[in-house]
Amino acid sequence: MENPHYPNAFIIGVQKAGTTTLDDWLSQHPQIYCYESLKDVHLFGVLSKDEIEKKLLEEPVEYSGEPVVLQSAVNYIFYSQLLNGIKENCPDAKLIVILRNPFDRAISAYYYFKKMLREQRSIEEALLYQPQNDLAFSKMNNDFTYIEHGLYHRQIKGCLDYFRKEQLLVLDYDELIKQPQTVVKKFFSFLEVDESFKPEFASRNITGEIKNQWLQEKLIKQSKLKKIVVKYFIDFWMPRSKRKTLKKKMFEMNTGKKETNENLQKIKEQLAQYFIEDAKKLDELLGTTFSEKWFATITSSNT
Repeated sequence: MENPHYPNAFIIGVQKAGTTTLDDWLSQHPQIYCYESLKDVHLFGVLSKDEIEKKLLEEPVEYSGEPVVLQSAVNYIFYSQLLNGIKENCPDAKLIVILRNPFDRAISAYYYFKKMLREQRSIEEALLYQPQNDLAFSKMNNDFTYIEHGLYHRQIKGCLDYFRKEQLLVLDYDELIKQPQTVVKKFFSFLEVDESFKPEFASRNITGEIKNQWLQEKLIKQSKLKKIVVKYFIDFWMPRSKRKTLKKKMFEMNTGKKETNENLQKIKEQLAQYFIEDAKKLDELLGTTFSEKWFATITSSNT
């Protein structure tokens, strides 16, 4: 039996900060093997060793000796149990984190889960609440912790409890979008692969608005009949990994531009109490200037 190839590199977050796009760009590199069917599947710290290896061996694309083996899941950085799981199984792994303005990240996450038919509340009800500490791994906490996901100092500091600073690369979402060629070279350098390779730069998993509500519901909602058809007919000629890829492409095709909301500025000002101090602590920890960049308009409007 073939031995599973454990990842030696991870994109560990953050949610709604271009991780799917980056995963796509890195996976194009001939020296990087990417677990495409395991994107956002949290293996480590959740599954047993046997379950992890079974998942790794199910990847449809055959491993060809690439020096970098990459797996990406946005909530790895969000839970200490998942970081500990990576540490126990892949202690020398290199970790990549993309950080996005936490206001924009929270709003993007809200509209994304709205698009995926998971979020039913108004944006004010969903985003204006008292954040919590020490959340347990769960689907609810993965999706609806809009403020907590933007408290980056807490997450980065937690990551450094398990890994050395030189194992972690932290980059800016805005640079990823505006200067993709420059930023991708930093990733390639960090992973010690050929920096001259140029991937096809295309954005993936954008938030946007639903084009066709009926199609979206058919893609997402489950039923007994749908499960029977999949189990006894579709599984035979299209395995789950290929269905996941096809489904992702259909979601992208069914996504249009997002509409604007006039209340967003007021929401941002109310969330500032949580994000500004955390970002200042992050800058002290990493020697960065995220707080100045992200909150200039908020702080100036309050003076």
